[in-house]
Amino acid sequence: MISSNPFTPQSGWEPKIFGGRNRELEDFKSNLDDAVNARPSHLVVLGEWGTGKTSLLKQFRRISQENGFPAAFCGISKFTEKNKALEAIHLIAEEMLMGFPKSESAQKDILELFSKRKSLSNAQVQLTKFLLELWKALDSELAVVLLDDIQNLMEVSNTIDILRAVLSNEDIVKKTRFLFVLSSTPAGWASFIDKHDPVGRFFRKKLFVENLKEKEVMATIDMTLKDTGAEFEEGIRKNIFEYTFGHPYEVQLLASHLYDSQIEGKVRIGAWDSALNSTLKELGRDYFKYLLSKASDREKDLLKILAEEKKPITIKDFTTMMIVGSRAKKFPIANIKNFLYRLEEKGLVKRAENGGFYIQDMMFAEFIARLGLE
Repeated sequence: MISSNPFTPQSGWEPKIFGGRNRELEDFKSNLDDAVNARPSHLVVLGEWGTGKTSLLKQFRRISQENGFPAAFCGISKFTEKNKALEAIHLIAEEMLMGFPKSESAQKDILELFSKRKSLSNAQVQLTKFLLELWKALDSELAVVLLDDIQNLMEVSNTIDILRAVLSNEDIVKKTRFLFVLSSTPAGWASFIDKHDPVGRFFRKKLFVENLKEKEVMATIDMTLKDTGAEFEEGIRKNIFEYTFGHPYEVQLLASHLYDSQIEGKVRIGAWDSALNSTLKELGRDYFKYLLSKASDREKDLLKILAEEKKPITIKDFTTMMIVGSRAKKFPIANIKNFLYRLEEKGLVKRAENGGFYIQDMMFAEFIARLGLE
């Protein structure tokens, strides 16, 4: 009998098999040991969309709890410019209370430390009092707080600076031992640093989450399929890595669509195109259409060429294409360099060592080539 689909592409869901990340897990274990024996060194986890930051933080929570330390996972929702810092701090406090084991009466008493006045100084004072009272209730050597997706606080970016100030407070340093782990996109974190320089100097320890290596992808797929009664042909497994280049979310989503294509437990190469198209449509809805919306019409023309060529193209080669050949069209040739530079600034293309421009995410390139500009 074939088991139900074991792949979990839903954002925020923990995968059935947590593949790779051995270095990151060892780094956290080392940081955990140091935090118990010395002053905690707060950690920032940086990674692009879908690279598995949330899953990694949940592994950190598991490791903390296995070592006897309470840990609270706090997912940060999107804030707008209408929100105030105290509202963000209050959300974090509520998430911490729900994550840590305590009595309901203790939760209510501690949360009542927050008043409704909306001032920056008040937010800082109240968070300090909250952490001091929470520490007494926890009765532990160390407590770990995992704040996920803090780039969602960008509209109230002073929230992170308030957190920095509170964790630097003498009473907090001497009377508590909280270890904070923050996750963010690299661009989101860079924006915090631009606006609040002391934040970068305080949260100095960083861990970068990148794509999985080929062996890690293969092992994750094989372990996920174990005891399901289904198997992927070797060509299917190789294609998954070639197209996703180890991007964790893309791997899970593509493998999920492929699993649903099994016939008598076999996923054969003939199922590839249909599963890939379904994956691209879903990625378009989830993220790729948003990325494309950042490009102007002229920039989209260049993205289309890069997606079809599937290789780095220099400014000189782009100029030639616009003058002669099947792609020749009326185009402001002199502005090609500026268009490409803007695409690079927007994070839509990368520049190779030879000066050529290319789309780093092959699935994004495939989306553009097949569906993106329809």
